[in-house]
Amino acid sequence: MTASSLRLLTAAALAVAAIAVSASGVLASGDLASCILQPKEGDAPDNVGAILEAAVAPSTNDVWVMGSHLSGPGSSPSAQHWSGSGWTKVELDLPAKGISVSSIYDAKAFSSDDIWAVGSWQGDLPIVQHWNGKVWSAVRVPEMPGDEQILTGIDGTGPDDIWVVGERHAGRQEHGVMLHYDGRRWSVIPPPPDAAVLHDVAMIGAEPTVVGWSISPAGFAQGVIATYARSAWQVAAIPNHPQQNLFMFGIASATPGGAWVVGFSNDSPNRDTAHAFQRTAGVWQEVPVPDITGSARLVAVATDAEGTVAVGHVLLNGIDRDLVLSATGAGWEEMSGSGEGAPDTLTGVTLQDGTVWAVGRGVVTGATYGVPSARIYTCG
Repeated sequence: MTASSLRLLTAAALAVAAIAVSASGVLASGDLASCILQPKEGDAPDNVGAILEAAVAPSTNDVWVMGSHLSGPGSSPSAQHWSGSGWTKVELDLPAKGISVSSIYDAKAFSSDDIWAVGSWQGDLPIVQHWNGKVWSAVRVPEMPGDEQILTGIDGTGPDDIWVVGERHAGRQEHGVMLHYDGRRWSVIPPPPDAAVLHDVAMIGAEPTVVGWSISPAGFAQGVIATYARSAWQVAAIPNHPQQNLFMFGIASATPGGAWVVGFSNDSPNRDTAHAFQRTAGVWQEVPVPDITGSARLVAVATDAEGTVAVGHVLLNGIDRDLVLSATGAGWEEMSGSGEGAPDTLTGVTLQDGTVWAVGRGVVTGATYGVPSARIYTCG
């Protein structure tokens, strides 16, 4: 795959097919077994035209969904808040408006008044936003060489230990990006060797582990899982597919020391296959995803004490439907309510006390095909 082709896939995946997943360190089931997914459409004024990418839930009645809102040929980053009784649009601290693709792609909540969000402005400049309980404020990060700078993942152990990943374009190729904030200043961390894209990050203990992909000499994307420990990278050995593209999109960690990674491979020009990997006892192993009719993608992951959920989409006969999988003692199974609201895709998910909040985009009922609307699923 050429760099330009990879760039097109990345942009498309970020805009409409990114996914967040929830994962636990061991295959287990909890209260999630009783979760039946149901649409919970946002009622903010900008619901029509919205594409959601991320969700965070500091508490049951304190949920943020973030992404972008279309405006003519471009889009602007957006945020909506659920208080338990209704949705409210909350303004972000953004530069003067421009016409291009801009969005929030991921968020991290340390508390209800300490939330961080990352993304890209006009597909060229990195965005970092911080919520202090009252307002969103722009956070300045170090300048980096090149253009097409997109931040897509964030995690950390606390507000004085934040890790952000993404990508930038320089020298006619893509380069992974990693930033660290110690509570006072930001630092640029050299990415793992040859990493073209770093798409997500999760803390395993006190160490950040990143996922993304590199480009092989033959031009194929090869999945990357790497841990930054003692100022050096430890790259995990994982099964790649030399003549296929394997994209690692999402990671989530559990305690003690477990983690999940999800992504997908291109098996042919017309089919994708979802993949999931689990880390136990320091070793990454693939956990087979059930055979799903159609072209399936998983692109992110998350976890809490109640279990593991992975979300994405399936393309069949030209129609997208959401895909929500839950980890069980036997592997993965599709959750009740998954796929019942087509056409739509899911792009983010979080868990809160056994409740799933999965977000993405649907299609406005009765409107011309392609007009998006914010799609939100939660347990009913």
